[in-house]
Amino acid sequence: MRKRPPSRFGAALVQECKRRNITQYRLAQLLGRSTRYLNNIEHDRSEPRFTTILLLAQAIGMEPGELVDAAAKLSWAALAEEKQDSGNEQLEMTVGKKKEKKNA
Repeated sequence: MRKRPPSRFGAALVQECKRRNITQYRLAQLLGRSTRYLNNIEHDRSEPRFTTILLLAQAIGMEPGELVDAAAKLSWAALAEEKQDSGNEQLEMTVGKKKEKKNA
């Protein structure tokens, strides 16, 4: 089964807000939401609904597809990194077992 990529929507949102010099407080004002709500999205503790993504994109001056695309790129990169780390761990375990057998 294919592993679901980790969500990096929050990281993409933070990145795009920084590029546009929009603070979390300002974004919360523009959306009419709390900074706590945005903080949960930014730290990927909650995933925004589709309508919220539309509002977020509008508030920071992006097309929704651009924001989603930025998040998708970060998510797939994170998944690739996890796979690489997992492969390295398996390799280290295999090498460790071979050393144990050799020393036994």
